[in-house]
Amino acid sequence: MFTAVFHRQVQFRSQADLTGRFESDRVTLAPGTELDLEGEVTLSPDIIFSGRCHLTGPIRVEIGSLLTNVKLGPRTIVRAYSILTGVIAGGGNLFGPFCFVRDDCVVGNDCILGAHVETTRSQFGNQVKISHRAFVGDAIIGDNVIIGAGVVFCNFDGQERQPTRVGSGVTIGSGSLLVPPITIGDGVLIGAGSIVTKNLAEGTKLIQKRMPTL
Repeated sequence: MFTAVFHRQVQFRSQADLTGRFESDRVTLAPGTELDLEGEVTLSPDIIFSGRCHLTGPIRVEIGSLLTNVKLGPRTIVRAYSILTGVIAGGGNLFGPFCFVRDDCVVGNDCILGAHVETTRSQFGNQVKISHRAFVGDAIIGDNVIIGAGVVFCNFDGQERQPTRVGSGVTIGSGSLLVPPITIGDGVLIGAGSIVTKNLAEGTKLIQKRMPTL
């Protein structure tokens, strides 16, 4: 890893300048890119920046990641082989490894969009935890939400994308399917493996029965 400290915002527009500052040619600036860095910035090899990027440290971007048109706040970690494109995020966030956060996502503070998580056209409040393998599309999500492994927001109905709204303090169990358009109120608990096709009022607990298997 290569670390540099910037006491004021510094813009890089050429590969030569970036290579000179980090003393490595294994961090790539795509042609036409504007990269603004401030604070303590740690970069691993084989990272590619493109478009308009702004990173505020302390921040760490790990090996093999691709960042395009992003603005990332302090105390952020982008784990290995993650793709972030069109993302605005606050501070204290953890992305990846191997996540794909794209197409105008807005992320609050202290969130986890973890291993193999894909998100698109969605807004996340503060302290949203999606640690493993989930898909979130066309959603607005409140604060203090936990989304379990394998959860899918089924945002396309065959003709157009449909939105999902998730309130604050919600827990969505692993393997659940959310079929929009739906609104999930504050404090809702959705049991693992549920299929949600209608609105859930504040404080609802949805535990769907399952047939036993041999």
